[in-house]
This record gives sequence, C-alpha cells and structure tokens, in this order.
Amino acid sequence: MNIAIGGLIQESNTFSEAVSTLDDFKRYFYRAGDRMALPLQAENELAGFYRAGREQGVNLLPTLFAHAVSSGRIGRRTLEELKGELFAQMARLPPVDGVLFALHGAWAAEDDDDADGEIVAAIRQRVGRDVPIVITLDSHANVTRRMVGHVDALVGYRTFPHTDFAETGYRAAKLLFSIARGEIRPCIRWKKLPMIVPAENQQTYRGPMAELWEQAREGEARGRSIATSLFAVQPWLDVEEMGCSVVAVGTDEAEAEAEVGRLASLMWTKRRQFDVALYTVSQIVDLLTEKGGGEVVVVSDSADSPGAGSPGDSSFVLRELLKLGAERRFRCLLSIVDGPAARAASEAGVGSAVKLLVGHTISASVGSPVEIEGTVLYAGRGTFRFGGGTVSGLEADMGTCAVVAIGRLSLLLMENATFTGDPAMYRCVGLEPAEADLVLVKSANQFRAEYEKLTDRIYILDTPGASTAKLTALPFRRIPRPMYPFDDDFAPGDGSIAVPH
Repeated sequence: MNIAIGGLIQESNTFSEAVSTLDDFKRYFYRAGDRMALPLQAENELAGFYRAGREQGVNLLPTLFAHAVSSGRIGRRTLEELKGELFAQMARLPPVDGVLFALHGAWAAEDDDDADGEIVAAIRQRVGRDVPIVITLDSHANVTRRMVGHVDALVGYRTFPHTDFAETGYRAAKLLFSIARGEIRPCIRWKKLPMIVPAENQQTYRGPMAELWEQAREGEARGRSIATSLFAVQPWLDVEEMGCSVVAVGTDEAEAEAEVGRLASLMWTKRRQFDVALYTVSQIVDLLTEKGGGEVVVVSDSADSPGAGSPGDSSFVLRELLKLGAERRFRCLLSIVDGPAARAASEAGVGSAVKLLVGHTISASVGSPVEIEGTVLYAGRGTFRFGGGTVSGLEADMGTCAVVAIGRLSLLLMENATFTGDPAMYRCVGLEPAEADLVLVKSANQFRAEYEKLTDRIYILDTPGASTAKLTALPFRRIPRPMYPFDDDFAPGDGSIAVPH
C-alpha cells in the first residue's frame, strides 16, 4: 500500500502586520522528498505518520513537510512557492492508495481566507475522487466547507497546550490505513457554531474544554463516532466562514449527526466560561511588592504572541515596567523581536554600554519604540529545543540575539520571532526563569505546558496587540453575524452539515 504523506502548517492572524516568507519555513521546519525520512528529533505529526507506517508495514511516500511560526496572512507568492514544491514532489510518486497530510486549519492567504482548503482541494484534484485523503488539524482550526468537502476524514489535536502532535499524526495514519484497506467506510458530520472565545482559557486539562473532551471521549467509547474533534477556533481571523466547530467521523450517519449536535449544544452553553481575567502591569507590580520574593511570577503578553501571529515586537510591557521603576526592585526577564536592536547590541559586544530604541519595528500602528540604556550581557546566535512549549524536540532559531541589562531587568532582543512558551528560550542566552521575580512570555496558553512546572502564579496581561483576549476591541468586519461575543441574544441554528462524498 502506497501512501503519500506531507504537511504545510502555519496559523494566520488577519489583524497582524507580521509577514512571513519561504525563509521562515526553511528556518523552522522544512523537509522535501527523501529528506522527510531522515531521523527526527521533533515529535510532530510527521513522526506519528512514520511510527504508524512502520507498525503496519505501509509504504510512506514523502512529498513536502513545512512548518513556520504563526504570522499575518500568507503572501500569494510564498504560498505558490510551497504549493509548487509540494506538487513537484507529488508528480514524482507512483500511483497512491491514500494521502495523509498535516495542516493547521487557520491559514489565510492575502487573497484567500482558506489557504488550507485551497491546498486540500488542489491535492484532491491531483489524486482523483477515489483516493482517500485524511488530514490532521490544530484544535484551533477554522473548519470550512471546502476543507471538509475534499477529505474522507479529519483528526484534530486533543490537547491545549498542544502536546499531542505526534499522537494526532499516528491516529490519523491508522484511520487512513483502515479506509484504504476497505475496512471502514467513513462519513463526516460537522456543526459550525457562531461563536469565538479567548484562547487563554481553552486548556484541555481543566475548565470548559476539559469537560467537553470528557463528553467527546464518552461518545467515542459508546461507538457514536470513530474520531471526534473539537475546534475552539483561534479567534484572530476576520473571515466570512468563521466559528467554532464540532466534527465527527463515523460509520453511522445518524449516530454521527446526533453526536455533533449534542457536543455543539454543550459547547454553546459553556461559551461564557471561556472569559479571562486580565491584569494591568501596575497591578502585577503591586502584587510583587505585596508578596515580595519567593516563587516566580509569570505574566503573559498574549496580545503580542508570535504563536498567535502577532509580531512579538511590542515594547508596551517594558515601557510600563520602566515607568514604575520595576527594574530597580525586581529581577525581570522580558523579550522583544527587534532585529536592528539585536544586531546593534550584539555588534557592540558583551560588557558594552548601549543606548537603543527597541520595539515596534513591525507593528508601528500599535505602539512606538522605547529608548533604553543598559549593558550587554549576551551577544550571539539564539537557538534552543522545545520541551512542551511547542513541538517537543523541535529547534527554534531566534537569529542574532542580545541580552541587555537595564538595572535588574534583563531584556532579550531577538532577530526572528519564535514561539516563546518554553523557558529554554531564556536559558539558551544565560537567563534562568526560576531565579527571576517576573518572567514575561508572549503566549496565550501554550506556555503553561512548561511554566506551570515552575509556578502557579500566572497572570494574563491587559495589553494592546493583534492577538488580544479582548475580542470585541478588534476591528472585525467580515465575520458572519450574529456571532458571540459580539451578539448574545440569539440561538445557533439546528442541525449538522452533511458532507457529501
């Protein structure tokens, strides 16, 4: 049995001014053709594909697997470059019995709201209607008609913070092998909900998502579906086909339809439970002053999270801490994406006194740079491997980095944005989060996988940015209405969406 495998993974934030190119994929994770079969340290979907293939003796045919840090809308030129390489690799393959492909599901192009759907439709066109296709999706996917209409099954992550990348790939592979062998004939039922909710309270080990997943697993155990997926969509997409989704892949259409209806109704009743408490920088400084030393306090500037497509270049928190004189009283670790400042400080060298303007080199419409004076503590490249802060074992490359000490505050300046939810980011430049009073991360939720091992004193900040938790403050124009939280005095429509095959 010949199965084509691949993946194109990136999340878009349509409010973000960040722009990515092909180099961003090549810097983060990019393997084409036979290079996909090289040994993997990263526990991503590809690792799960190969694990299942080895177990079941299936011949996996590599195409392209590329992954980049989240950004704004993907440019058409970059998308065409990626598609060109993917389909050039597919053209070299013998006839296939199935296609296994990893996507994020919330990828928007500059001229197409549904880049993932565009990819799936193009794959379907090339392999024909009779070849089964199974895709994996992030649990923050914005599931669309085009996406679902061209696949035989889809499988989403079950954890947030995401830790089941490889497991999701493994489950999807086993499902596809069963379909390709004719052991099951799946149907898909899908319900879209007119709601978007903050990502900061979407943990799957407690709260509303934990309760929803408990019910979903119970439904699977009772045979209502083969694979249920819950998609609490990432909320920073201003697109026409927007909303949370429940998808059931089953063998009995009536059972699958009843299951998505049941779970969607439950998700709707829990919509207000996703609300998040936000804290000002001043409140955090007051908290530090009152409680003194001891356990580290972790604060999230989730509104500027690169993992949510924001540039990571905001200097808002730095400005506020300096206004309050926090650098004189507390050991603080902060990070900002600022290539020019990182290079200037690095060129000055360790031990040098520097005066720099830092911040908002990309998001100029959100804020202005801050002038700092300090001493360079570190200068050089910044690379590290993730633990649970994202794909375990995957290497991050921050490019040229510098750490500038401003009193007791240490500011990490990096050339390239990366997911910031792992303490290894600070450790690779000589900073230890466990020894600080205050650590800033720019992550909505993924950081909890590693930082909750250090502390339970975690707070989400009230800051400006493209990935703010204050969703009603964002300039949505294209989403369908009514839509929660912009509207609340309405009931979602009944019935699931039947996907014909």
